[in-house]
Amino acid sequence: MSYKRTITITKVFISFTTKTKSELKDKMYATMINYWSWWWEVDNESDELARMLLTISVLIFAVLWYKWTRSFTHNRLPPGPFGLPIFGYLPFLNNQLHEKFTEMAHKYGPIFSLRLGSKFHVVVNSIDLAKVVARELDHTFANRSPPVTALTITYGALDIAWSNNNAYWRNMRKLLVSQVLSNANLDACQGFRTNEVRKTISNVYARIGTPVDINEVAFDTELNVVTSMLWGCSSNISGDFFRGFREVEFKIIELLAAPNISDFIPMLSWFDLQGRNREMQKQRVHLDRILDSIIKDRIETNSRKMEGAVKEDGRKDFLQIMLELKDASTSFDIVQIKALLFVRSS
Repeated sequence: MSYKRTITITKVFISFTTKTKSELKDKMYATMINYWSWWWEVDNESDELARMLLTISVLIFAVLWYKWTRSFTHNRLPPGPFGLPIFGYLPFLNNQLHEKFTEMAHKYGPIFSLRLGSKFHVVVNSIDLAKVVARELDHTFANRSPPVTALTITYGALDIAWSNNNAYWRNMRKLLVSQVLSNANLDACQGFRTNEVRKTISNVYARIGTPVDINEVAFDTELNVVTSMLWGCSSNISGDFFRGFREVEFKIIELLAAPNISDFIPMLSWFDLQGRNREMQKQRVHLDRILDSIIKDRIETNSRKMEGAVKEDGRKDFLQIMLELKDASTSFDIVQIKALLFVRSS
């Protein structure tokens, strides 16, 4: 009797469980039907078009996500953390990048990879690997991925710092090293550098007992030395001409170093959500005003057959070399000259 009772109770329990599961499935099915009924119950053509576009968007996103995950997992890539769709590992970073990268290096090894937005990054954290990247594989890793603000201030990466490793970059680098940074040119500037430092020391000494902005003094001294090599106008143009140049230069450097979501998700660059590019365009207007005036003055001087571009020791400044190159080549223009002058002055 006890055995039969056990069988009966088991059958009743199984029947109750089956009935409960069936009812639960029916409720879930009814809930899904009610929840997603808007998907296929449309009242007009606008709703039907919206449904079609949403369906296509979901399918495209699913296909792209599938391809992205397959390429990330099947390629022979360095180990690294997984991130979120679209944003990658960006939400997990903080302003202490060196500490975060050190922590990740302890976990993943001396070389690891991560995605920041839609861009893939590889981080090396050892001296040996850094030598491989910077020396042995220099041509492979020489190209840049400029920030949006850098492209704006350099007229589309026409300078040396952000340009890709191509024939243009190699020619400009050769010209800079041979004409501006050559030993003969640097030796010729030694007297001027000495005079500028002595002048600065005298000015500071004369202001004993009054507050002195060392940043301002150092910037002015460096500006006079550099501009003498670039366009030789340190003694020809008054200090009023460079009024505000210091603030513009500092603002440009600040914008170049500031994080910008458009650099990590390029499709958002059209919206400029943080306003970095708009602000950089304003700074370029100020910089253009200074450089245009300097170039115009030099062209007028050359047209009057004056030797203003040639120093007493026979040395030509960088601007004069660029203008002569422009006259000799149709592929070199004023915009490229301004891009090179900006990088050298900064």
